[in-house]
Amino acid sequence: GEVRCTLEGGFPLRLEKTFKDYYRVVTSRDLDREEVSEYNVTVRAEDGGSPPRRSSAVLALRVLDVNDN
Repeated sequence: GEVRCTLEGGFPLRLEKTFKDYYRVVTSRDLDREEVSEYNVTVRAEDGGSPPRRSSAVLALRVLDVNDN
């Protein structure tokens, strides 16, 4: 069956479905490492079964500063 994924936390990140049940995390705006250098984002997945099966994982995303010298 189909799997639905969501991000928790109100971060400037979103999930983009790329193919069937494949997703990628993309930014919804430019990120500033000096503002926030790391995000711990919870991804939740749920299938369409009855009862639905659920799982979650935490992604630790580090922001790099491309202008650092």
